[in-house]
Amino acid sequence: MKRMITTIGLIAVLVMGVVGFAATASAFPAKKKACSSCHGTSKTVKITLTRSASTTTTVTYKIKVTGGKGQAGWAVFKGAANVKRRTASTGSFTLTKGTAYKIWAVRASSGAKLKNFTPK
Repeated sequence: MKRMITTIGLIAVLVMGVVGFAATASAFPAKKKACSSCHGTSKTVKITLTRSASTTTTVTYKIKVTGGKGQAGWAVFKGAANVKRRTASTGSFTLTKGTAYKIWAVRASSGAKLKNFTPK
């Protein structure tokens, strides 16, 4: 009986480790659907973009994800291509001027927010 309880306890710890890993998964490059398809949409999550550098063809932005609860993450899509992503509340990325992008911000417990964006 003692051995069976120990075995069940070890299995539970292993399962919780796998579940914990899945809960903190980032925006994977292969993902081609909207973040809201897994997280739902949120009115509390906010996306702040700050221009930090510019050339004649590109613009670099700093991103900050605020509001909501849970692990933060963000992803930048050009069409169906996931071009930049990070599991964090801040980061930076460089975009081509005049090209349309979809920028998603996620708080795991609160949902996702979309910003359609074309750098100028």
